[in-house]
Amino acid sequence: MTTDDSLTRAEELLARVEAVRAELELVSQGEGGSPERAIELLGELSELAKAVEEELTKAQRASELEAAPTEPAPPGEEDRPAYGRPGEADAQS
Repeated sequence: MTTDDSLTRAEELLARVEAVRAELELVSQGEGGSPERAIELLGELSELAKAVEEELTKAQRASELEAAPTEPAPPGEEDRPAYGRPGEADAQS
């Protein structure tokens, strides 16, 4: 998943958070709701908040991976000094 995908998903979840929050506000004002429904909505808000946090964490990781420099390959035989292999005495000493 890319950074943009995770951010898009987080934005969608935040839109759902706003819709649930609006419904909770109506319930708290006594317009067609009950305490049980308010508790359900609070649980839903909690789950949505966790999902948003997960998506933002994914986006951050993806961003870090996209920005990370590639590591150089370890030196091959041709990159080693001609005077010996690792662990051998230096012939020029």
